Amino acid sequence: MQNCFVENCEDQVVAKGMCNKHYLRHKRVGTVEDNGRSHASLSTRFFRKVDRTATCWIWTGNTSRNGYGSIQSGGKGSPTLSAHRLSYEMHKGQIPEGCVVMHSCDNPSCVNPDHLSIGTFKENTADMIAKGRKRTIAPKGIDNGKAKLNDSLVRYIRQSSKNAASIARELSLSANCIRGVRTGRTWSHVE
Repeated sequence: MQNCFVENCEDQVVAKGMCNKHYLRHKRVGTVEDNGRSHASLSTRFFRKVDRTATCWIWTGNTSRNGYGSIQSGGKGSPTLSAHRLSYEMHKGQIPEGCVVMHSCDNPSCVNPDHLSIGTFKENTADMIAKGRKRTIAPKGIDNGKAKLNDSLVRYIRQSSKNAASIARELSLSANCIRGVRTGRTWSHVE
């Protein structure tokens, strides 16, 4: 086995001639030198995490569950920023209050400023619907395959003077289900 090429390091090579510690440091901050935390500017740290393809600039850093990139604005405890919003601000200017940054490419990990534009929540939702990206909403009432009630039972529950617990026992449902029907939280489409 080979030793790491970094001076005074006796650890075994894992990748690219470096031990695991130096390889990960090089990957994270761009150098094998141990100079503590990276004090590079936000812009420099941002572009280290961008893979520019022919069309999109793909964010290779941390991402949220829904695929949007994130980057810490500074040192420990500093706020986390959305990578696409930061890209817009770096290249095009400030984002107006109450606006969102929309992707024309529909790729949440893209930070290419040419693919980013400003819009309202309403415009963003309309764009999502127009492009067919809106998740379907579960059908209401008896059209939902998991429904345990029907319109006539809902009317019975609302008209009954019995308490929720007794109706729940009678219909083999939970009292919470009965309360939901009575308050209109569920089955509100039935009159």
